[in-house]
Amino acid sequence: MKPIQTHPQLTDADFDYALSPGSDSILPSSGFADSVMTALTREASAPSPIAFPWKRALPGFVVAGAMAIVLIVAVVVLLRSTPATSVAPSVDLQAVLAPVVHHATAALWLTVSLLISVASLLFCRRLISTN
Repeated sequence: MKPIQTHPQLTDADFDYALSPGSDSILPSSGFADSVMTALTREASAPSPIAFPWKRALPGFVVAGAMAIVLIVAVVVLLRSTPATSVAPSVDLQAVLAPVVHHATAALWLTVSLLISVASLLFCRRLISTN
C-alpha cells in the first residue's frame, strides 16, 4: 500500500510559474516611486538625533550607586545586630521606625524630601507633556 501524500511535491516548473512575471503582476501606482524617493531624501537630510549627555548624567549614576551600596550595608548591619536566637533573623519594623516617627524634625525632613520628590516628578511630567 502506498502512503498518502498530504503535500504534493513541487517541481521546477511550479517554481518558474510562481516566480515568473506574468500578465497578472501587480504594478505600483503612478506616484509611488516618486513618493518613496521623496521620503528617502527627506529622511537622509534630517539632522541626526541629539546624543545623550553621559558626562552630565555620570555623577548622578555614581551617587545612586553609592546610595544603593550604603543601603545594602545598612541592611546587613541591621540584620547582624539582631539576636541570633531564631533560625531566620526577624526585624521589628516598629523598633526600626520609632526614631523617625517620634522625632518631629526627622518626620518633618522626611515629609519635605517626599514633597520635593513629588514636585520634581510632576514638573518633569508637565515639561514633557507640553509640545
